Amino acid sequence: MTNKKEHLIFLVQSFEQPRIIKKIIEASSEYSRVSAYGYMRKIHAVNNYSVLDNYENIDYRIVDTLSDGQYFKRIFSYLKLLLLLYRNYGFSRKNLYVVGIDLRFLSMLVFNAKIDYVISDIVWLYYSNPQKWFFKHLDLYMAKRSRKVYFTSRGFYDSYYKDHVSKRQLVITENKLATYGKVSSLGEIKTDSIRIAYIGAFRYENIINNLLESVRKNPNIKLNFYGDGGSSIVDTMKRHAKEYSNISFNGAFKNPDDLERIYSENNVNFVVYDNTKENERVAMPNKFYESGFFNVPIVCATNTYVGKRALEVGMGWICDIDQESINSFLNTLKMKDILDCHERIKRLDKNQFIC
Repeated sequence: MTNKKEHLIFLVQSFEQPRIIKKIIEASSEYSRVSAYGYMRKIHAVNNYSVLDNYENIDYRIVDTLSDGQYFKRIFSYLKLLLLLYRNYGFSRKNLYVVGIDLRFLSMLVFNAKIDYVISDIVWLYYSNPQKWFFKHLDLYMAKRSRKVYFTSRGFYDSYYKDHVSKRQLVITENKLATYGKVSSLGEIKTDSIRIAYIGAFRYENIINNLLESVRKNPNIKLNFYGDGGSSIVDTMKRHAKEYSNISFNGAFKNPDDLERIYSENNVNFVVYDNTKENERVAMPNKFYESGFFNVPIVCATNTYVGKRALEVGMGWICDIDQESINSFLNTLKMKDILDCHERIKRLDKNQFIC
């Protein structure tokens, strides 16, 4: 019988993140007890975390609900978490698995803790100086002093951390799909028309507007949105869905429960993210792994790490983010191109896409 480690404590930014839920469940097979503390968000609230109830050695606590941009209010939410940790564990030895720069900073106030740090986005890349300089050096300091540092993209480490995080600390944990036996690969895809899926968080309003502008002019192309985002862009999507029969808005979904249905309704996965942002240029979105598993071709932004990977394995194409480039790509894309790409993806080893 294998001896399990005693106790691991997760500090998570959102209980709705599938990759975090996946990691908590994986840890439950390695540790006798797993505790998770974290937050909910007001968008994309579909209770992805409810699967944790199926594991006897996992307990979790939703500390608060966070709103984007209300950073002053977050201070009190984080202090509430800190008080909970000291109330429950005092000054005893602790193993922490911390997701995100905010909670990693908070963990510096937790006494007698060994800390593993997860970097799934480099948030300081979005800042301007002097804030960018300050948070960059703070992040590098915290990463260097962590027991292990988990990166969801090799590009993060190679581009920004390799001189500060040793190979001994380094762990690459890509955002691979956890199926939980609920979904299967697709042997066939739709062939009646080009069907574009935009799946997940709606963050890039200008790109989405460019895509809407292109599709509404071409009734032979269907565009289906699945997910949630800020009120402005969601209202724009809903308005277009009412006005144009080839555009639909389907709202939030459960991952992975709804993914097979979503991908079966489409034949192109639109993952053209903002390549003017440094973080997006080196990130590896989970959509890459979903496309690979479900055998649905992917289009990514030019000059991105995920676009390079997609071309290397023959999973799709790259396109720039401006209106003209999106128009040009869609106007030259043929169903034969999609089907040929679909067949190539079917031949790829699925183990590189799932965990």
